[in-house]
Amino acid sequence: MKRCYVVVYTEQGYRYYKVQRPQEKLKASDLVREHVSRVEGSHNESIWDRVNAYYEDILKSKDMVLQGPPDPVLEKVDADFNHFHLYIEQGNAIADNFYSDILGSEKFGTRIGSSKANEVLFPLQNLQNEVCGYFVDTKTGVGDYGESAIGNSLWYSNIPESIDWLIVFKDPREAIAFDKKFRLKNVVYLALGEINYDTTRILFQIQRLTKLKKIVLTFTGSKKIEGYLRDLHFISLMDDSNFLLTLNERDLSVRFDIGEEKSFLRFFNSTKKFNQGLAKSFLNYNKVINQNLINQNSILVSKEDDNIKVRVPLEVNAIKYFVWSYFKNYLSKSLDILKPTYANWNSEWEATQSIQLKGKEVQPEDYRIAL
Repeated sequence: MKRCYVVVYTEQGYRYYKVQRPQEKLKASDLVREHVSRVEGSHNESIWDRVNAYYEDILKSKDMVLQGPPDPVLEKVDADFNHFHLYIEQGNAIADNFYSDILGSEKFGTRIGSSKANEVLFPLQNLQNEVCGYFVDTKTGVGDYGESAIGNSLWYSNIPESIDWLIVFKDPREAIAFDKKFRLKNVVYLALGEINYDTTRILFQIQRLTKLKKIVLTFTGSKKIEGYLRDLHFISLMDDSNFLLTLNERDLSVRFDIGEEKSFLRFFNSTKKFNQGLAKSFLNYNKVINQNLINQNSILVSKEDDNIKVRVPLEVNAIKYFVWSYFKNYLSKSLDILKPTYANWNSEWEATQSIQLKGKEVQPEDYRIAL
């Protein structure tokens, strides 16, 4: 059922842990209790009634009771054992030239390694700062390694003594390409394989520890629209009671608090400007306005008490414009959003290698989201 457990043999006997929480060693009785808690009993039985009935069923079956030593015999390990530590080998040479100049570096030295098969690995940390898996960089892209709990953890670069930047990416390769381009100091790079409640919770915990007012988002994808959709997903988790996002077949529905009147008016006027531009562009190819067709491709805003309801068509310019307008009018004090000219930072860095900048040094601020 997509749940992965690891069984270990310790001085205290047999234990197991979930891959997302290697620091928490559990007993067989915990596994039984977890299982029966998902099974509805008859006649409103308590969980203890169901646990007892399950144990009785186990004891009736010889197949469920160990007779003698287990096969195969497990090697005894310490109580704090974590099998993920066995996967990575620090200091190994990495064949990919992209990483050759960062091995042992101050920013990434302990946050990158390789497997025994010489795959590039990046350790993922959970909320308790325990390794619970890895990103792996392969020829097909960056993804999760084996049974890694990528949905319950994130990767981050080494933490400097002084921190001025906290920048979030979709994967570590993007973060390293960004650093190759800008060479920032006093920065922590982070990568979220999945944007969900667990990973954003870890991110905001790191933000509290660093005491930085702003997080910098720079999500990307194989196409630009993927980055903007990740922005929306992340924003919806920043304050899930305020920003409610629903993906429909033909559009996105968003509901959020109206906030300050000035913020609402600026947001409303900016979407009105987008829709007017859409209608004007339509007339370049048609003599008569088709208002129904215009509405289907417009950003529609309505006000309901203290809430704003917005319908955004699934079209790249509309989504980009909505993200920009909402960020500018509601989130500019807590977020910055950077976007590369190309689809992702790796492509951006590769492109600038062959371009003479003629003495002009670009800054991250030059890539702030704008239209």
